[in-house]
Amino acid sequence: MDALSQLAPVSAVRNKLSDSVFDMLCDAIVEGTLPPGERMPEAQLARALDVSRMPVREALARLEHRHLVERDANGTCVVARWDRRMLREVATLRGALEGLVASLAAGRLLAEDVDHLQGLIVQMERAVERGDHERLIRLDIAFHSHIWSCAGHHLLQEMLEGLRPQVRYFMYITRPGDEETYPHTHQEVVDVLRAGDAVRAEAVIREHILTTAERAIAKSMERG
Repeated sequence: MDALSQLAPVSAVRNKLSDSVFDMLCDAIVEGTLPPGERMPEAQLARALDVSRMPVREALARLEHRHLVERDANGTCVVARWDRRMLREVATLRGALEGLVASLAAGRLLAEDVDHLQGLIVQMERAVERGDHERLIRLDIAFHSHIWSCAGHHLLQEMLEGLRPQVRYFMYITRPGDEETYPHTHQEVVDVLRAGDAVRAEAVIREHILTTAERAIAKSMERG
């Protein structure tokens, strides 16, 4: 089946149409509905989504800016194929930002924050037992997103929210990675944040992200 035919028509008020098209295409890319290398001609996308070409063009420009699509020799957008360099750039950028978040969040977590994070870890354990990698990825993002909200730094949180699609695409490209270790490694993060040691928290979360990322990248390269 043609990947584009799996896209549903977009329904939105005029001034939000471009955002709706962007969100739908972004989700289709990071979830693998539109796989790496899939061609995305404007006219075909417009027909599939039942919109004019203008919001499609605007959405594609935003996706290109985020390195989720690229253009082939004819100028047609295709879903980006990330190489090792791009994967590492996303991982190291995320590690640096998340490290700063951890240093700010250390000691700021309330009892209900810890309870929420522990609940996510319990859900991770259940997902590992089921072999549900997609669920583990969603739980990982929810876990880190909650820590972002605890840091008390709104601009930094906005930057990480903006990086979310690239992080999600990274996880799609490199899966399966080390998802079975998520409960243990995320418990280490909670413990160090609860202890309130900002320096240690930054080091632990950066190590958590970068080590996991490097193993995932190595496995994905082996698979070709």
